[in-house]
Amino acid sequence: MLRVARSTMVACLLATLSTSCLWRSYADILSVHLDVVTQTASKLCSVIEAGRGPSAEAMAEYVYPAQRAREFLRQYGGYSDRASYRKLGALLDRYEGMVRRVDAARAGGSDAKLDQAALNGECDALKALAEEARGEARAGR
Repeated sequence: MLRVARSTMVACLLATLSTSCLWRSYADILSVHLDVVTQTASKLCSVIEAGRGPSAEAMAEYVYPAQRAREFLRQYGGYSDRASYRKLGALLDRYEGMVRRVDAARAGGSDAKLDQAALNGECDALKALAEEARGEARAGR
């Protein structure tokens, strides 16, 4: 009897923990993903600007935030008609393109040949797009 109650409690706890992220509002979770992606983009720009260039192993750190945000988009597919949802998708497309360009330059051994001004401009554009998406989410769009 105790064993059944304990396994039921563990199952309920696991179900609760696995869905806890979905209890928060769409706008709150969207904002977290926007923060993480834009902060990661800024870090990537800083690493390149410092001349250190990311290693092959470190590239996963820059890929993962976009993967998590794409998972969020799948989980909240019912919101796909919202402007904030579409803007996050556009931001992710742009961010992933930036990461691919940096990774291609890294693989080719040309980290120093990346156009830093263009890379910084891309980071600024990502931040602006994130602010637009936040504004749309706050407005319920």
